[in-house]
Amino acid sequence: MLDRRSPIPLYHQVAEALRQEIAARRLRPGDLLTTEEEVERRFGVSRATARRALEELVDEGLVERVTGKGTRIARPKVQVHLPNMLSFTEEILRLGMTPSSRVLSLGTVAPDEDVAGHLELEEGELVARLERVRYADGEPIVYMVDYLPSQLAPPSGEVLEAAHGSLYAFLAMRGVEVAEALHIIEARDVPEEVARHLGVAPGAPALFFRRTTYDREARPVVYEESFCRADLYRYTVRLRRGVVEC
Repeated sequence: MLDRRSPIPLYHQVAEALRQEIAARRLRPGDLLTTEEEVERRFGVSRATARRALEELVDEGLVERVTGKGTRIARPKVQVHLPNMLSFTEEILRLGMTPSSRVLSLGTVAPDEDVAGHLELEEGELVARLERVRYADGEPIVYMVDYLPSQLAPPSGEVLEAAHGSLYAFLAMRGVEVAEALHIIEARDVPEEVARHLGVAPGAPALFFRRTTYDREARPVVYEESFCRADLYRYTVRLRRGVVEC
């Protein structure tokens, strides 16, 4: 029931009622929820209020619009709130989902100039390269390649064990505490060789990011390049207006 005397906007009250309904009915991705006309009639609100309530749920990634049918439950997206710094494993666990990984390749390689620059390596230094697909509840979400300085690379068996969990947790076991990261996000098309691992068509939209992670002494410990499925990944950033230094 809506409280029309409350300072909380009606559209927000309607959206909250629909959230509770989604949870109570245990609706699954793809199930139809409602239409603007039904919301207008059920809650006794204007069409504009009904539309804004549904838009709030769309913005949150809970539902998606279907032309001619209304709204349906969307597949859950990995919600990353910047500037929080969590590993993939930590993000998935936070959402109540089960993370897993499939290792595609693992070995010691000579880094190219770009990787060596991000890890601040001397000429001739080798790196451990770990290529894998990351999953949430069995759904492929991210194609990921991590590079670690050779001095941080443990025996291969330990790397494989760490690869199915969190590299940050593995580094912590080695006494390396990650502190911050430089995270660069771009829009990219999924390359053909990556598309087959993510279960999408070649050229599908993706979020491509490069992350250099540093320890407490500001030393780079991991450099990562990843393709994230745009239909299942979402970044949220809270902005504050401040003084711009030129």
